[in-house]
Amino acid sequence: MSLLDDLKNQAEVLRKRQQSGSTLHDHFFREIHERLTVIHQQINDLANSLNTIRPEVIRYYYVEPSSVLEGLRQGDYAVSVKRKSIDHADYIEEVILRTRCTGPDKLVLEKEADALVTRMRDFLWSNSLKFDLRENRTERGYVERGLFTIEPDVPISITVSGLPDRGHILIVTRNLEKLGEVAYTYEMDEVDAPLIEELTKLLLGKPNRFRSMGKHQQPVRTAARGRWAPEEPNPDPPAEDVRPEDNAPRSILGSLRSLLKRKAD
Repeated sequence: MSLLDDLKNQAEVLRKRQQSGSTLHDHFFREIHERLTVIHQQINDLANSLNTIRPEVIRYYYVEPSSVLEGLRQGDYAVSVKRKSIDHADYIEEVILRTRCTGPDKLVLEKEADALVTRMRDFLWSNSLKFDLRENRTERGYVERGLFTIEPDVPISITVSGLPDRGHILIVTRNLEKLGEVAYTYEMDEVDAPLIEELTKLLLGKPNRFRSMGKHQQPVRTAARGRWAPEEPNPDPPAEDVRPEDNAPRSILGSLRSLLKRKAD
């Protein structure tokens, strides 16, 4: 076989592999769209229910080991969708649920030395926290002290998106239980009603199994681009009293819908 024939054969094998990969990518892309369409409906229903019922969800966030934003109430749920247009057809790429925790008391922190002030400022910026910074500088212009006043307002998001190259679903929580992001990867068929149920419990601060579901479950923490981030988890709330008539199993989404219906009646 000549060198030219050998190169042609290699190019043909590579073209077939690329075509096969492209076909698989398109298949996963469309399957992810169908899965995200269902998730969008579920999360949109959830947000509408929560905005009507307004359940009490109280959170706190460690800014540093001895400084905490306390007594923040979660509310104002909103859902948005990112779409991609292909051949005049819209496909869902991303579903985002946003909410925020707000409270009455600001947190005041004092940092001495330029490096510590810069570190704290970058940490707050990276987690989208609002703050006021007053700096004291030396005659040569160096920061010798910084006084941070942090607003009791923490934005939260849950982003569900697809990875069509791998056929996976990615769920990223931001500032949900603590400051920073945590990413979870799932097989397509793992993103089902039970998973959304546990995600809803996580959103409402209730005991849940969300972190242990899915065979890829080794959450990757990406907070503050490698800077210090607190690891103290928010404790689970105390168990609520259960009435005898409530012993029958019911999903939390179903319970919210029932409560919403009763309020409407």
